[in-house]
Amino acid sequence: MPSDKQVPLDIAVGILVDQAGRLLIARRRPGTPGEGLWEFPGGKRENEEPMRDCLARELAEEVGVTDCRLDTPLIRFMHTKGERPVRLHVWRIDQWQGEPRGLEGQQLAWVERRALADYQLLPATDVILCAFDLPDRYPITPALSAADPNAWWARLETLLAQPQTRLLRLRDQGLEDGAYQALAAKVVDAGHRHGVAVLVDRSLAVCEAAGADGLHWSVARLLESGRPALAPGQLLAVSAHTGADLVAAVERGADFAVLSPVAATPTHPGAPALGWKGWCAARADHALPVYALGGLGEDDLSAAQQRNAQGVAAIRAFWKATD
Repeated sequence: MPSDKQVPLDIAVGILVDQAGRLLIARRRPGTPGEGLWEFPGGKRENEEPMRDCLARELAEEVGVTDCRLDTPLIRFMHTKGERPVRLHVWRIDQWQGEPRGLEGQQLAWVERRALADYQLLPATDVILCAFDLPDRYPITPALSAADPNAWWARLETLLAQPQTRLLRLRDQGLEDGAYQALAAKVVDAGHRHGVAVLVDRSLAVCEAAGADGLHWSVARLLESGRPALAPGQLLAVSAHTGADLVAAVERGADFAVLSPVAATPTHPGAPALGWKGWCAARADHALPVYALGGLGEDDLSAAQQRNAQGVAAIRAFWKATD
């Protein structure tokens, strides 16, 4: 049987966000693991209690807030950066009762998201923050090279104007690099006018020339080339189809992944569908946000998030929604 130090320690974590958009962090007390580092409040599970109950209890005991609204989990993942494996169950919390205060003598601070870089945070907090920053919808464009250009651009503008659109992948495998780069520059410009980040599929040079916000690669390309030298704040996404792909994505430094196909799609004819059971088995507790892709749309968002997905990625569903 595995020793206690080999069994993952389940810890509930709450990201309290106030009306000004600031995040609550607490400083680890002297004599505790990671002393002096900052973390989001929470604590370890006791007696197999449900993780929502664990978080509610810990927040009441540690910072004195109650009636926390815990509708949708943000992310669950495991890491081995401490003395024993840890599985973090993370929620974003925008509603609660009470004024947070350090009931165990710990220092608290309300910090703007961009200012967190000035604090020494616990290991693996970068995964939490990536999930916090990413939207729950990840639209992917159909190929312009196989569409009516006027209709394609009209639909793109409509999609970009929707408030829930914050991130977009430009996908067009039918274009050679020069034509793709020219298209990417126009799409990035349109996206930025609407406050939408755009990821491109090609090389780092194409990404830089187009002014894109990062890259979306296959796992095979990531394994072949390693993580590209992206600028701070730029994202690296990967397309995954198995749990092994997600392991490689984590090891090679991807920021997030899409895992597909949940259901059969015309984009990948003949690819065996995972179904939700297979998707969950492959997603497991790998330490990065993962979108569910393949035959899904807006109506599947809640189901995906309850299965530890960051949200839903889609081509036809989001593109069609702009009609």
